[in-house]
Amino acid sequence: MHMFKLAAAALLLTLPAAAGTSAPRATYTRNVAIVLYDGVEILDFAGPSEVFKAASGFGRSGITPAFRVYTVAASREPLLSQGFVKILPEFTFDDAPAPDLIVFPGGSSDRLTENEKAMAWATKAMNAAEVTLTVCTGAFVPAKAGLLDGLDVTTYYGAIEGLKKEAPKARVQDGRRFIDNGKIVTTAGVSAGIDGSLHVVARLLGRVVADRTARYMEYRWTPDSYLAETYPLLNPSLDAQGRSMQQAQLLEEAKDLQGAEEAWRAILAKDSKNAFAWYRLGFALHGMGKLDEAVQAATKAAESPEMRGRALFNVACARAVQGRKTEALEALRGAVDAGFKESWWLKNEPDLASIRSEPGFAAILAKAGGDQG
Repeated sequence: MHMFKLAAAALLLTLPAAAGTSAPRATYTRNVAIVLYDGVEILDFAGPSEVFKAASGFGRSGITPAFRVYTVAASREPLLSQGFVKILPEFTFDDAPAPDLIVFPGGSSDRLTENEKAMAWATKAMNAAEVTLTVCTGAFVPAKAGLLDGLDVTTYYGAIEGLKKEAPKARVQDGRRFIDNGKIVTTAGVSAGIDGSLHVVARLLGRVVADRTARYMEYRWTPDSYLAETYPLLNPSLDAQGRSMQQAQLLEEAKDLQGAEEAWRAILAKDSKNAFAWYRLGFALHGMGKLDEAVQAATKAAESPEMRGRALFNVACARAVQGRKTEALEALRGAVDAGFKESWWLKNEPDLASIRSEPGFAAILAKAGGDQG
């Protein structure tokens, strides 16, 4: 069942964290604020946004995402990036949630550094945040706040001399893809923000999560060996239950579905309301051809509002494979009603082949936002 693979989170066995990595947090989800302004460079903010949004799923603990990614600007009025892309910010400096991670992309970053209100918010947020990531001329924001003093930093190659003037007490280096100072990570221009973001993900969630994020993005990420050896291999942010779920998914990754079934059942024996565990148990059972049991597990997962859409989709897949078309259509209708809007999967999932010509499928597809074309 291909949808199971799409929805699977990359939760694997945690090893001891390397020096400098974060301890497990009481609240797993970290807020990631992407700061925008007129004239922001597209890839400067889109690259890190893609990384953290993808990693939020690959590094999740059960149904809890690793990151909440949102945009922040001076107002909610549309912003223009590179003269042709309009963006509607989600929050303003007045109402944005407190960020754990902040991304300052480059472009016309003087729109921030010359804005007193923006700098007041940025300075306070950077001092409180776990990590500030700058891309390209976004480095001028912490420079203006005096937060680069005494640090090794970098920026877009065309802005090196300007940053030296703005931050005379910093050691501005050319030819560096990114430089990590702990609380502040500065990167070179444009695509370098992707490398810096993957580095932050590897530092906080482990190398495996970063690798899977890069693979999902089809991005060739090759961190320098001296840095790579400092990353925790796997996610250091999880509690004991999270580690148990990682162990179960290790078995899935190794295609040991029998072992995965046993591991998920052991987790459920301790926490029978763990919707994510029921969902993943259904995956293992489906893979072994135990379709009735897979339906039972997915139905239990569907009791959780957060999992209901995906879980019922998987019920539909199992019933369609069994030729129980009426039940498959009913489950699929329930999945869409619960918010499952992935019309591409409705059109292309092989398990659903037997019901695509059935009366009612077209209406379900239309409600999901797709069509039969």
